[in-house]
Amino acid sequence: MNLAFLENLCDELLQSDNERSATLSAMSDAELQTVYVDVLHQFGLELICGVDEHSRWMCDLLLIGGNQGPIHACQTAFYAILVEMDRRRIDQELREEGLDRVDERLLLKRVIVESKSFHSD
Repeated sequence: MNLAFLENLCDELLQSDNERSATLSAMSDAELQTVYVDVLHQFGLELICGVDEHSRWMCDLLLIGGNQGPIHACQTAFYAILVEMDRRRIDQELREEGLDRVDERLLLKRVIVESKSFHSD
């Protein structure tokens, strides 16, 4: 996966009236798993950039105020990939192999992306 792929996927998700992504639907299960890992890594990098750019701790939560566009684009792509993986039941195969996404989901839920709190100060 490269950034052009991510941009094209986000554009498709923004313009599409369908629930499913044609780009993701056309991928094999192995390709989808690879893209899942790549987008997850890119999502993490964008979160780190946002933390570095503008962030603060509030009540044990990390509020990220920078790099909002790329963070939301990666988040959108990530959840679209999760939906496609769930539709194909790839998630069940990963669990059988010992790779559980629950830990990743919990980690992502702990990071709160909140731009309003920074703009209201």
